[in-house]
Amino acid sequence: MTVAWILRQASESDQEFLYELHCRTMREVIEKTWGWDEEWQRTDFERRFRQYLASVIEYQRRPIGGLLLEPLADSMYIHEIQVLPEWQGQGIGTAVVRQIITQAASRGATVTLSVVPANPLAKQLYERLGFEVTAFEAPFFRMRFGPALGRV
Repeated sequence: MTVAWILRQASESDQEFLYELHCRTMREVIEKTWGWDEEWQRTDFERRFRQYLASVIEYQRRPIGGLLLEPLADSMYIHEIQVLPEWQGQGIGTAVVRQIITQAASRGATVTLSVVPANPLAKQLYERLGFEVTAFEAPFFRMRFGPALGRV
C-alpha cells in the first residue's frame, strides 16, 4: 500500500508535535549514545526548529512525521527525519528521502546526514537508498548521497 503523504512547512503550532515525535522516536537512541537530559533536549530542539527548515509529514491532514533540513551551498543536510512508529515501514521515510535526493540533484547538490551506531535501522535505510559512509567521527557515521556516489 502506498500512503499519499504531503510535506509542508512547519509552523509554530507544530513545534510541540515535532518535539514529542523527536522524544518518541529518538529517546532510546539518544539514551544509548549520550544519555537523555530533558532540559538539554528541549533547548536543543527549539534551537534546531528555528535554525533549520522544519517540515511536517502529513497523511489526510494528520501529522505523522517530521523533517529538519539544512540547505547548504553544495548539499542538503538532513538533520532529522522521523515518522511515528505506527506509520513506519510503509515507505514514507524512504519517499521523503528520495524527494530530497531529487531536489538536491536538480541543483547539482549532494545530500548529507549523520547517523549514530545506536540507530542501525536508519543506517541500513540510507545505505539501501545509495548513501555511503564518508567518515566516522564518534559518535557519528557521516553519510553522503551525491552525483558521484549513487543513483536517484
